[in-house]
Amino acid sequence: MKTTAILVLTVIACMASAGERFVSTIGTVQREIPADRLAMTLEVGATEKTIEASVASLDRLLEEFGAQITALKYPATAVTVKERKTQKAREWNGQKQVDIGFSSSATLSLSLLSLTNYSKLLTYIGTHEGYEIPWTRMSSSAEGSARRDAIAEALRAARTKAVLLAEEGGAKLGKVLEVTEEQVEQPEFSYSARNARDPHEGTAAYPIEILVRVRAKFELNEK
Repeated sequence: MKTTAILVLTVIACMASAGERFVSTIGTVQREIPADRLAMTLEVGATEKTIEASVASLDRLLEEFGAQITALKYPATAVTVKERKTQKAREWNGQKQVDIGFSSSATLSLSLLSLTNYSKLLTYIGTHEGYEIPWTRMSSSAEGSARRDAIAEALRAARTKAVLLAEEGGAKLGKVLEVTEEQVEQPEFSYSARNARDPHEGTAAYPIEILVRVRAKFELNEK
């Protein structure tokens, strides 16, 4: 697990109208933990000349995918068919669209509580026609405890910075007056880039980034 504490130099030190002296600092912690769960939306489709043929092709794809899920030792309940539909299929021919038959498709919801064979599943999807992944999200069963630890670490970082500022200003840091966790926009995450890492680097195959920012207000006392 990789952790980075960032002492962001965003500081507010002031005196309230009532004479209260305080210092406000920000502590930020960035942490990576390994994912062990996955939620995915998978689109499966087949286009044929007739409705019957397209429906049959889709049935075959779904049956083959179900067999692959079993082969990878995932439970059958990991896959749920959310929607099926059949409609006319068209493609552009010059400046106009022409009918090419019928398209049958299904939207699958995939929920994995283990990522042991996830790379093999991706290989199967990527090497077979008719599959598309419009959405995926990884998570970790340890995410809650990791975030709590990160919040505590961010608060410690904020206090460390506040102590330095208080000493520079000839004051002594007092008690915590106020603590708030600020919303942090997570950077765009590329699974393909992360997964391409050298496994000997010591990082998880599928890491999740946790980014926590805490703003803390501390009392300032005379030395």
